[in-house]
Amino acid sequence: MQEPLVALLILAAAAGSFWAWLEWRRRRVRRGRSEDLVRAYDVSGTGVLVLAFTTPDCMPCKVLQRPALEDLKRRFPGLVVTGEVDALESPELARRFGILTVPSTVVIGPAGDIRAVNHGAVTARRLASQAKLNGA
Repeated sequence: MQEPLVALLILAAAAGSFWAWLEWRRRRVRRGRSEDLVRAYDVSGTGVLVLAFTTPDCMPCKVLQRPALEDLKRRFPGLVVTGEVDALESPELARRFGILTVPSTVVIGPAGDIRAVNHGAVTARRLASQAKLNGA
């Protein structure tokens, strides 16, 4: 009777430690700045940059994330610049934002402030909210 309880406690401790580590990474990344990317993608003073990390064989990237990005650009013309980054071809950039899985998105404000890092597909509505766009 004791063995399953001990195993469950060990599993819970491991999961809690992993969650705490992910949260630490997310907060560390959000304290960073990305003025270089804002300049590279030519984001205007009022625009927001949304980087979508993908790989060539990522089906959720094509079926879920890409349409959400298109919807976001259509709903907020001139306010959103999107970029698609192959995480395999740009491992340093993926590491910079703590990208562990695809699809993942990073929302960067016009001053280079990192507003959100999303692991997994997210909707256009959530991206608009994170970008602090009016009418989100």
